[in-house]
Amino acid sequence: MIDLKEKNILVVGFGDSGYESSKVARRIGAKVTVIDSAVHPAKESLLTEIEGMGIKTGFGIGVPDDLDEYDLVITSPGVPDHADVIVQARKADRRIISELEFGYRMLKNEMVAVTGTNGKTTTTRLIAQIMDSPSRRAVTCGNIGKPLVSLYGSVKPEDLLVVEVSSFQLRNIERFGAHVTVVLNIAPDHYDWHSDFGDYKSAKMRIVENTRENDYLVYNLDDESCREMARRAGGKTVGFSLAPVPDAGVWLEDGWIVAGEPFNIGKIMRTSEIKLRGIHNTVNVMAAVGSALALGEAPLEIRKSVAVFEPIEHRTEFADEISGVTFINDSKATNPHAALHAIKSFNGPLVAILGGRNKGLDFSELALEVNRRIGDGVIIGVILLGESADEIAEALTAEGNEDVEKVISKASDLDGSVVKAFEITGGNGTVLFSPACASFDMFRDYKDRGTAFKRAVNLLKGRVERGPGQ
Repeated sequence: MIDLKEKNILVVGFGDSGYESSKVARRIGAKVTVIDSAVHPAKESLLTEIEGMGIKTGFGIGVPDDLDEYDLVITSPGVPDHADVIVQARKADRRIISELEFGYRMLKNEMVAVTGTNGKTTTTRLIAQIMDSPSRRAVTCGNIGKPLVSLYGSVKPEDLLVVEVSSFQLRNIERFGAHVTVVLNIAPDHYDWHSDFGDYKSAKMRIVENTRENDYLVYNLDDESCREMARRAGGKTVGFSLAPVPDAGVWLEDGWIVAGEPFNIGKIMRTSEIKLRGIHNTVNVMAAVGSALALGEAPLEIRKSVAVFEPIEHRTEFADEISGVTFINDSKATNPHAALHAIKSFNGPLVAILGGRNKGLDFSELALEVNRRIGDGVIIGVILLGESADEIAEALTAEGNEDVEKVISKASDLDGSVVKAFEITGGNGTVLFSPACASFDMFRDYKDRGTAFKRAVNLLKGRVERGPGQ
């Protein structure tokens, strides 16, 4: 518990995290002010409720004039560390913590923390589904949509909290640490928030700095940054790998997920039992298996829970099938690393739809894989759209391969890209919408973009079923 009674607290950002932090801080006796640089912040409709609790507000404000008077600054994930208010608070030697840290200090529950560039939400929900039982709830929270601090006063002491954690939330922690920490992968992302890969990785690394002797780190042995994190962690480490390599606690062998040291269980389940598409999701399942075993769950219960786990919307999600062509919605692929794994997960004939707003990331590794799969005859078409279309095209054609240039085309909107992709397949294959970019050039967020893709597929299906001239 953190004692804030009669303390002056500044909450920065009035989205979900700022709203919940303000309420909780006020409930425990703090004098609270919440500010947001936006004139109309995300939770503006709740202004009356907040002010009715005695919380002061200031919208359209970058740095408050009375910054020196605050004992503590609680920052929201959407507020970058280079924001003027955070920079000035540091200069004024104000104590700064994230909403994640605040929530952690208010709760005494056992926690699982899941981080990684890609796969966090799927793994978080899968762990919760495995661990949930009539005798002990498993509650998902954090970056997944429900701020950790919002659970204060609403969860029982025995509830397990499965927390999805982002680099934004980790940047300003003090004591935050989970009994089981899961690190899926670390790849370049969020250069709109972080200055470079080193800064991004450094924030991610903070998740293990408070691990204790009896805690577990479940980490990806096939990822160098994750291996580096394991070397820094205290407590017990459980690696997972796509091959039975030394130090692997969970691995893939002959179509089976196998658990070795420190569990020594053997075969857990066949990969054919997993409903999630793609090898990257097999990795997510291995991470969840290792976490559940560390928490003491029985292997048979793990197998049963994984086998009934359904894909999450906008993540390599089956959208529809039209005249022999399968459409896959992977709108959540907001960086090249995610799109790369999605493209590796499907056989040809494949048409990939890429593009959106780049976050300062490099497309070269994705371009190499796309080039390779074009050369192998797997990818028969690449459709580019959005702000990054020319940038991706430049990366794809950097080697001057004429075969690559022949399969690239551009579309002005999502509806047009779906129609064009369907035409390229000739009635056989898969259309994969995996943008590799953020959505903000054309859509509110990745969910809005994924919904628009599925709507475009549905419109196309109606036209195809009606037939020519209808």
